[in-house]
Amino acid sequence: MGSRGGFTLGMCLIVAASPLDWLIVVLQVCLGLGAVIFVHELGHFAVAKMCGVKCDKFFIGFDIGGYKISHKWGETEYGIGILPLGGYVKMMGQDDNPGNIAEQVRESEAGDADTVATKEITGPDGEKFVVDARSYLAKSVPQRMAIISAGVIMNIIFAFLFATVAFRLGVPYVPCIVSQTAPGSPAWQAGIRSGDEVVRLGEIENPSFLQLQQGVTLGDLENGIPFTIKRADTGEVEEVLLRPNQDKGLARVGIVSSSSLRISREMPVIEGTPAANASPTFQSGDEVLRVQGQPVTNQRELSAALVKLSHETLEFVVRRGGKPPKGNRFGPLTGGEEVTITVPPKPMQRLGLVMEMGRIVAVQRGTAAAEKGIQAGDFIDKISSTDETTEDESAEGTNPFDDPVLLPEQLRQLAEENRDLRLTVQRSAHGGNGRQSTEEIILPLRKVDWLESSLSANDPLSVSALGIAYRVLSRVARVEPGSPAAKANLQSGDVITQATVVLPKSVKEKPGKPLEFNDKDQQNWPAFIEQLQFLPLGTQIKLTYQRGEETLEATVEPAASEEYFVATRGMLFEPTKRLRIASTFSEQVELGYQETMNSLSMVFRFLQKLGSQVPLTALGGPVTIAQAAGHSAFEGVGKLLLFLTMLSANLAVINFLPIPLLDGGHMIFLTWEGLRGRPANEKFVIALHTVGFVFIISLMLFVFTLDIRRLLGMG
Repeated sequence: MGSRGGFTLGMCLIVAASPLDWLIVVLQVCLGLGAVIFVHELGHFAVAKMCGVKCDKFFIGFDIGGYKISHKWGETEYGIGILPLGGYVKMMGQDDNPGNIAEQVRESEAGDADTVATKEITGPDGEKFVVDARSYLAKSVPQRMAIISAGVIMNIIFAFLFATVAFRLGVPYVPCIVSQTAPGSPAWQAGIRSGDEVVRLGEIENPSFLQLQQGVTLGDLENGIPFTIKRADTGEVEEVLLRPNQDKGLARVGIVSSSSLRISREMPVIEGTPAANASPTFQSGDEVLRVQGQPVTNQRELSAALVKLSHETLEFVVRRGGKPPKGNRFGPLTGGEEVTITVPPKPMQRLGLVMEMGRIVAVQRGTAAAEKGIQAGDFIDKISSTDETTEDESAEGTNPFDDPVLLPEQLRQLAEENRDLRLTVQRSAHGGNGRQSTEEIILPLRKVDWLESSLSANDPLSVSALGIAYRVLSRVARVEPGSPAAKANLQSGDVITQATVVLPKSVKEKPGKPLEFNDKDQQNWPAFIEQLQFLPLGTQIKLTYQRGEETLEATVEPAASEEYFVATRGMLFEPTKRLRIASTFSEQVELGYQETMNSLSMVFRFLQKLGSQVPLTALGGPVTIAQAAGHSAFEGVGKLLLFLTMLSANLAVINFLPIPLLDGGHMIFLTWEGLRGRPANEKFVIALHTVGFVFIISLMLFVFTLDIRRLLGMG
């Protein structure tokens, strides 16, 4: 009704997807938004006609300046307006502004009382008016409430229908199989590892990864969220309570979704990596079958091979040209040919800086470290091997375990030899800042066949062989002789404050923002080292650092290590996906109902926590909706219909908020009129309407700004 559909569509709470081909996006947006707007306005129109209200116009889009495609049947003009941001139904005597009561009355007044049915109504000041019986104002309060609420009800009904049909066609989804966990995160501390699967999240059985993200984002941060985990190594099911972390952005538990063994169709390999220079090359759609002659059936097994054989040249056998079963493009591939691809190892890129180790920030439950009482806040003062034949001091007089960045790989190698480790730990009472008692602990090392790496800027560094995670500070402990850092004259005690990536001239990509380092809120040295491994050859790093009171700069070019290697080699894989399809009509209806209820409750929870647990920057405008629609359309009709379910639920809930100008605001005014026996005071209504109008326009400008920032890569 009126412009309400247009306003609310611009603030639907959608999570942005990656930019896709614009032509396809526009087509899908037209289809998706057109359907959702149509059913919303159809609800208003149908109930208005049933109540005997004269409807002059039924439009999808707004006919700004008279630009439209329309045709008149009977008394109603049906059309499509040039501005596709909503729709409206124009009724006799109805206006989106309840403050225009006088104008509405004049429009509704009966011309010739002898030829037109009339009805007497009461104005805000008690004055009586005779109006056309077919005007909106002539209808009773319950009838007008039915007309106003019909759009929302239709959106809910069609959300259910969209979802029900979607599950009949089949909906692709990403299952909650774990690829990695973020070091130090709640999932990491619980010992969740690669290959484990979340089979229940709260009350949701077999959730999708999207449902997991939503459940964590909107979950109970204080009391935690119950997870049911199926362990990949034992098959056992375990109940785990995870309390999400929330720093500056959305809450998270640190779980990353799994990838399949199929090479990505959009970008098969990372340029400049061993996979990009492999012979023959990887191609889109290839499926990894064997590594060094050993079969691999999932990413967990592939990761184990990559970790253990990181220093070797590997032979990958892939299936090329395989076909999925009919009706399930995510099913197992058959046919095609087998191709052997040789991939050299990927040496670790290093600067020659050995940074100071910070405090332990997390310890995994059930590990030897936890059993020995190591906890967050403790500090590792010294590390050595318990093997007396091992030289703990190198020729230069340094401890071989003093580099916190190399330590995870060093201890993984020692674990393969079944060695123990001697730690000198300085205890910090209750995780405080002051180092207190010192204790020597001997710990067994566990064998590591999974990947753990920094997944966001401020993740700590994890030592999988011990099950601990610690900070790496930005202060230089020592500089390796002959290294790029030594040649640039960096020294022990220098504090790195900023790193800027200088790409070679042959690379057309724009460099990212400089990375800031400090030991408070930018403890992101591990993430920087992770990024360093996948930069193009010839890239230089401009370091800004403090030496005493001086601020200095140095430019260094990373050098390849001869001793340490990166497990991943540059192949990119398609995400693991499954097809959720109902086998019976009753299951189809049940899944449709669950999806509709979940979509409605998600919007309520989102709004409840918006501005506190959910940042305002999570809102999205028309461009965000366009991106999400296009992304869903590429996934198939079932996925698009599920997107429309969510969009309809958004529109239903937001439109019914008690804000003047929206349907919910009209319901408040009608409720007051029903209790009082006449409309609310015109000046009071106008004041509230103005406040509501300013709020909605401000919100629209805000989400448009967010959209533009995302397009420019600023958000």
